[in-house]
Order: sequence, then structure tokens, then C-alpha cells
Amino acid sequence: MSGHILALVGQRDQGPPASPRAAAQLIGALLRHLRAQRGLHLTDVAGAGQRLGSAATLSRYERATSDLKSERVIALLAFYEAPQDVITEAQALLRQSQGTEWWSSYSDVVGDLLASVFALEATSKVIRMYQENNVPGLLQTAGYARALMVDFYRAQHEPETRRRHLTLIERRLQMRLLRQHLLDQDDAPVMDIVIADSVLGKELGGAQVMREQLRHLYNLAENKPNLHIRILPGSAMRQGSPLHPAMTLFKPHDSETGRTVYLENKNRGGEFLADPDEVESYQASMDDWWGRRLSKAATLERLQVHIDRLAAEPE
Repeated sequence: MSGHILALVGQRDQGPPASPRAAAQLIGALLRHLRAQRGLHLTDVAGAGQRLGSAATLSRYERATSDLKSERVIALLAFYEAPQDVITEAQALLRQSQGTEWWSSYSDVVGDLLASVFALEATSKVIRMYQENNVPGLLQTAGYARALMVDFYRAQHEPETRRRHLTLIERRLQMRLLRQHLLDQDDAPVMDIVIADSVLGKELGGAQVMREQLRHLYNLAENKPNLHIRILPGSAMRQGSPLHPAMTLFKPHDSETGRTVYLENKNRGGEFLADPDEVESYQASMDDWWGRRLSKAATLERLQVHIDRLAAEPE
């Protein structure tokens, strides 16, 4: 989210805003940039006769020191003749700045990093993923997600930390499953997802949990027209390895403007890349591995092989 705006206001190499406050500050920077671009002073805008606000009010908006009213921000963007793609991104930032995004009610289990990921998911037209650690969160069943969480939390050395995390599992599951509603929206992004075959062989949570997860993947891969799930065969790894074991590319526009890459580090958070040269390198890597993945038919066959194998195992 806000990749175009970050570039416009001279913060191209920074990641997307991770909190309502950061989103408001980026809107303020945008308003300041657009005004300066037109060579206007605050008094010029205040005196334009369009009830855009006093010079003092406009200054507070640009510094994000007062609550931003959507109507005034949109009126200012129109006055500054901002392009439609910038207005669209600003509207998404406004929702985040006002804490009205769906994840705002899960602040106890959603940190800044994850909030940024959710914001990017919600505003992208295209999302591309490569994953060789686990099934991506957007595609996880409740049982699989629970097994992942329990496995991680039980490994925590500090007993109190371990206990605190374990008590939040159900809350985190609610949040994770609500996140997946994105897949059912009319304007859901097109998703190209490559999952390494080795992920399918991990019986996380046991045979029954893993079989349920693979059936869910099969159903999504077969029936969701905008969701292109493909398996990368182990033989493809003979030709090298991807730049990162868990990477996601977000594209908010049809053009290459505003692309962001998220690198997920197993059990250690992640990082965002917005520099165009870095983004280009990771996109090229994902393009390369997309070219080595199995076809849709072969992916479904491979999933069925694993499902049948797990069905034959004792519980």
C-alpha cells in the first residue's frame, strides 16, 4: 500500500505505514508535497474560496497533528488535481489512519509488521508468493495454523512468554481466518502462489490435520479463478535456489509503480523492500521460479498423491 505516495513524497526506500499514526503522517506529507508542487502557500489554499480550511487547519493536516476528516482530505486532493491512483491510495491510508480496517480490532495480536502486510494485501491488484517453509497464511486451515502456533510457542524458553502466547492462540486463529475473507471479495487480487513440494511432505499437526490442509489447497487451486496455486517440484532445486525461502510481491497498480516485496523470516518477523532495484531483483527471481512450477493439472495430481498417502497412514 501507498508505494506511489511514498515515491512522490521522497520516501521511496521506506516500507508501508504500520500504524494509524504513520498512515496519517504519510497523508500529511502527501498534502504538503502536492501543495508545494503547485507553488502554493497555506494562505493561498485557505483563501481559494472552497472552504478547504484555514491556514492553521491546513498546517495541522500537513503535520498530522489533528484528526484527518476524509471529506477535507479528498477535497484537498481534488483541489491539487491529484491523479486517481494517488487518491485511491490516500483513501486506503485514511481508513488505516482512522483505525477502521478489519484488523484494528485485533491490535492485541497484530503488531505493526503484520498490520503492514494486511494493508498491502487489502490494496493490491496482484500478489505473488514463493514459500518453501509453510503453507502461506492466507491458505491455512484452522488446524494447520494452530499446529504452527503451538509448535512455535512451545519452543519459547521463557515459561511466562510461552504461557502468554499459548493463551492467545484462539484469538490469533480468529484473526487469521478473518484475514482469509480477502479471497472471497469481488475485487480480490490476482494471486500467483508457488509452494515448494517439500512443504506438502511435512505432517504438521499429524496426518489428519495435514490431509485437511492439502484438501483445502486442492479445493482452492481447482475452484478459485483468481487464485493460481502451483507446486514447485523438488527437481527444480537442482538448478539453484530462490533469493529467499518466503517472499511476497505486492502490486497495487497495473503498472510497476508502488511495488513492495515482503521477506518473511521464519519465526523472526520479516522486512519490506521498496527500492525499485531490489524489488526488480526479487520479482525476477519469482518470475524464474514461476516458470519452473508444475502446471495446474500436475499440481492437482501432486496434491492428490500426498492426500492419498496421508489417508493411508494410521491416525
